[in-house]
Amino acid sequence: MFKNLLNKVGLGELPSSFGYTVGDKVELPFSWNWELHKGQKKSDGSAVSVFMCPKKDMDPAKIAAAKNADQVSKTLRHPNVLQSFTTLETEGGFYIVTEEVVPLPCAKPAEGDERTPAVWGLYQVLDGLSFLHSSGFTHGLFGPLAVFVNSQGDYRLGSFELCQKGMDTGTAIASRRRVGPTFSGWPEPPAALQEGGIPSIGIDMWGAAVLIAYVFASASAGSYGMEMEFDLARAQKDIPSELRKSFQELQNPKPLRGRSPIAETIALPFFQKNAAVEVFSFLANLQLKSPEEKETWFEGLPQLLEGLSAVVKKRQVLPELLTAQRFPGQEAAHLLPSILKIGVTLKEEEFREKVAPLVVKLFASPDRAVRFRLLTSLGDMIEFLDDAMLNDKIFPECVNGFTDSNAPIREATVKSMIFFVSRLKPKIVESRVLKLLIKMMQDPEASIRTNALICVGRVSTQLPKASITPTLMTVIGMGLKDPFSPCRCAALQTLSATSNSFSAEDLAGKLLPGVCHRLIDPDPAVGDMAFTTLGKLQEIVRLAQLAIRQKVIERRQASTEVSTEMPKVQEETSSWAQGGSFYNPLSAGMDFGFKVRQKFMGVAGSMNQGSAPSPPETRDVGHRWSCEAAASVVLLSLVALPQVAWSFSLRGPPKTGMRLESSSAPWPHLDH
Repeated sequence: MFKNLLNKVGLGELPSSFGYTVGDKVELPFSWNWELHKGQKKSDGSAVSVFMCPKKDMDPAKIAAAKNADQVSKTLRHPNVLQSFTTLETEGGFYIVTEEVVPLPCAKPAEGDERTPAVWGLYQVLDGLSFLHSSGFTHGLFGPLAVFVNSQGDYRLGSFELCQKGMDTGTAIASRRRVGPTFSGWPEPPAALQEGGIPSIGIDMWGAAVLIAYVFASASAGSYGMEMEFDLARAQKDIPSELRKSFQELQNPKPLRGRSPIAETIALPFFQKNAAVEVFSFLANLQLKSPEEKETWFEGLPQLLEGLSAVVKKRQVLPELLTAQRFPGQEAAHLLPSILKIGVTLKEEEFREKVAPLVVKLFASPDRAVRFRLLTSLGDMIEFLDDAMLNDKIFPECVNGFTDSNAPIREATVKSMIFFVSRLKPKIVESRVLKLLIKMMQDPEASIRTNALICVGRVSTQLPKASITPTLMTVIGMGLKDPFSPCRCAALQTLSATSNSFSAEDLAGKLLPGVCHRLIDPDPAVGDMAFTTLGKLQEIVRLAQLAIRQKVIERRQASTEVSTEMPKVQEETSSWAQGGSFYNPLSAGMDFGFKVRQKFMGVAGSMNQGSAPSPPETRDVGHRWSCEAAASVVLLSLVALPQVAWSFSLRGPPKTGMRLESSSAPWPHLDH
């Protein structure tokens, strides 16, 4: 297949030492002497672009132009010039291997960026052109078709067929038409450029005006590529007002008189104050900046990023930041907030691929500034980190912060546990995290003690069930006695927020006493919070007590219904709950004893009805018999009415002659 491809294009065999393979041809929407192919580096499989120019059927002028492009590509080095890896001339033609790119008209903007002008890309190629001019070169083919876009979205200056020194404008225009890429419908160099007095770089200045018109007209129309029709006159309305004067001057070159029009254009505030230009220009010269300049600029970088589109931040800024943090120095600590700011906008897979390895690496760093940045940013990125990475790699490094001699590190470590607990294994939480947080309640720094208490309260719902109550009681108890008033207030707030985690017995017996001590706290804010908390806890305890009473009532009612042999005393035994008065077992026992005695006395009376009165000694015997019978009946009811029987047995039978009120309640018949 490889031979067939080479035979098809007529270039013959490539030497085995050529370190690249040539792949599929990229179809170009314009006419050009060069073909563009996809390629790969043999050693690592990385993608490249291969420009191929066949010698067959080419006139000497075109061959000379191709040879010039080959030579310039070898020697020209600039960040904004298309990077050439190798060049090769064979009997069949020329090869130039570069970074992977596509021509600007073939590059489609990312979704969401269709209406955003590529100001940074425009600045890049104008800067590359300015570099050529400062070196005495004229490009000759500058314009949209001489610009290429790499995989990150950066613009690169290419097409060096006519790049040379000392070229006059007339020759440049003639050569441009003969060897340069052409596309009908786009602006052509005007004849006025051939007039006397026009500088040799006049053709490049005009090409710069065409490129500016294309960039802003395309963004305005939301249309890109060769279907984008524009002319310089109509494009004026799409050009930002800050650029219009320069745009007009570039279209009509005049004697330079020591001026450099392209350099003056990119020095305009429109470019220099642009967020993308400011960010990338600083990063490109990072190694030339002093530590003070770096620190100041990096502090403001997150705000600068707000002015960039999501695509630019992801494709262009993030790779630059990841590269910059690898250099020795303090860049990692200062760059981390911006890296994470972009990182959290990535998809989960992209974050794990590009940012997560850096996070794991930096957590192991001894640099306190880096660790502090990581700890304070953990809440933004933890959802992108998988559980295995957190448990096995990040937490073991993070936990060292609890014993760090630097107080801000200890405090940041405590705060980070809010995000860790829900993702850590329960065993780790119970055996390490809780013990460490309780230990931090004895830290000499008051703010750390306060935050440790707040942290325990916030994560309490995520703790193992067996650990919730004892842990909360420990830290709240310590917090209520803390000499730092905000810590005492935090303890009261935590108790109020987690009150449902405690039983009524714990609240009443162990926690309410501590709350009551704070009612007269020297700090009024703590006292106010204590009263608020006390009211809430009292309500909880009161409801719990009502529930207990209701269960007692239900239990007694159930006992009464089961024992059909016992008196129906439901109303008497439950009156204390309904009427708000307490139950008196002594009076209930006396009343029940009276009912028993009355019943048996009635039986005895009916038996003696119509007979003569008994003598006194007989009446005494009957009286004793009736009391003993009543006591026997009460003893039989011990199962159903234990409290009544107990009370009655203590008091004994009513004394002879005691006046008792009779009851209207009917006595139930006993089943034999």
